[in-house]
Amino acid sequence: MHELLLETQHFSVNILSKNQAHYASRFSRPAEQSNNQFQSIPHELGIQGAPILQDIAGVLECKAHSVHTVGDHNVWYGEVLKTTELRAEPLLYFARSYRSVGDEVFMKAFEDTTLLFEDWTHAAHLRMAWNYIREHGREEATPYIKMGIQKYNEQNKDKIERGYHETVTIFYIYAVADAIKQCDHPDLTFEEFITKSRHLTDKDLLYKYYSPDLINTDKAKIQFEPPDRLALPQ
Repeated sequence: MHELLLETQHFSVNILSKNQAHYASRFSRPAEQSNNQFQSIPHELGIQGAPILQDIAGVLECKAHSVHTVGDHNVWYGEVLKTTELRAEPLLYFARSYRSVGDEVFMKAFEDTTLLFEDWTHAAHLRMAWNYIREHGREEATPYIKMGIQKYNEQNKDKIERGYHETVTIFYIYAVADAIKQCDHPDLTFEEFITKSRHLTDKDLLYKYYSPDLINTDKAKIQFEPPDRLALPQ
C-alpha cells in the first residue's frame, strides 16, 4: 500500500455507514500480496483511480500531502480535494477499543448474515466461537454457536459445499473453550488469542481426536459423537 501511494499520490477515505459492518470486518485484515480486496465489493474509481465503495456514508478524496514514519507504520496526510455530504450514520471506532469494537462489528455481520461468504473462513468460525464463549461460557454459548452457523448456512445455501456438522461444531466449541482457559487472560484480543493458540488453526487438529472413519459418517454429522482417538479437551 505504501508503495502504491508513493506512485499515485492519491487516496480516498471511505466512511462506512453503521449498517456496513461486513465491510469493516473484511478490510480489518491485511490483504495478501496477490489478493484484491475490492474484487467482489461494489465500488467505483475516484480521482486517480482511488476506490470508492458504493452506498457508503461519505467519502474524502485526497491528494497526498506528506508521509511520516512512526515506529513500523507509515502515516499519510492528505489534502482533501473532494467530499460528499454525510448520507447516513457512520460506523465508529474508538482508538483504545478498536479491536473489541472490531469484534462487535464482526459479530453483528455474522448474526445478521451480512458477513461476506468468502470471509466465512475457519478463522472466522473460531472468532465467532471465541466471542460467544467469552461472553456466555461454553455451555450457554453452545446454542448460540449452533443456531448461528445454521442460520448463516441457510442464508448462503447456494454457496455451501459442506453443510452443518454437529460433531465438528461441538469439538471446536470444546477446543476453543479449553484454549481460552489455557490463556487465562480476559483482556486478550482475538488476534492475540489465536497467536497463543495456533493449534486451533491446524487443519489436522480434528483428526488427532477423530478417525476419518468416524468423523465422516452421516451419524456424526447429525448428532454429536465422542472422539475415538483422544478425549475431548476440557
